Amino acid sequence: MQTELSVRWGRGFTSSMEKVRRDGWFAGQVGASVDEFDALSYHAVVAVAGAPVGLVRTTLGPPSVLQVWSGGRCSLPHGAGVAELTRGVVVPTVRRLGIYRLAMLESILRLRALGATVATGAVAPDFVGRRFLAGLGFVEVGEPITFDDRPRRGTIAQCLELQLSPAREAAWSAMRGALLLHLDACGYRVESDLDSSSLEIHAASA
Repeated sequence: MQTELSVRWGRGFTSSMEKVRRDGWFAGQVGASVDEFDALSYHAVVAVAGAPVGLVRTTLGPPSVLQVWSGGRCSLPHGAGVAELTRGVVVPTVRRLGIYRLAMLESILRLRALGATVATGAVAPDFVGRRFLAGLGFVEVGEPITFDDRPRRGTIAQCLELQLSPAREAAWSAMRGALLLHLDACGYRVESDLDSSSLEIHAASA
């Protein structure tokens, strides 16, 4: 019997989403991860049997998350047309399944429909998903710098930039399709409204 794996995209940040962050990479840290950008952002929420297990946040500037966190030192583009992808996290119990990849693909496939032309982000130099991000088309910008991504302080991260285009969207859709087949083989049935909204995205780019 397959387990339902759902993806929801939209505004609003809940206590169950905060728990994913706490369990994912704030364990032992003092202070909440909720900040002024959560209410302004879109959130991709991946849930297994109704319980959130993975998140990716998308903030369309201005304001800029990465500029605030870096104290203005981040050399990435920011402002209108730039989608900043931050707070990507998966709870330890379902890592290596493909939850992070699914949340990222679900996010970037929606960005051009929101008016974005560029996506940006920053990851730890030893982040295990860097090869995946490079495969999406993310390129490194500058050297790693320090971010105060509250409640953490002094986080070293590499800035990344991704140009959005219809051709890349088609490749990302194919990657998502392959991932859905993988999850199905692992016993997970994915339910997402992207399967209908993506039709509008591609129609707009035709």
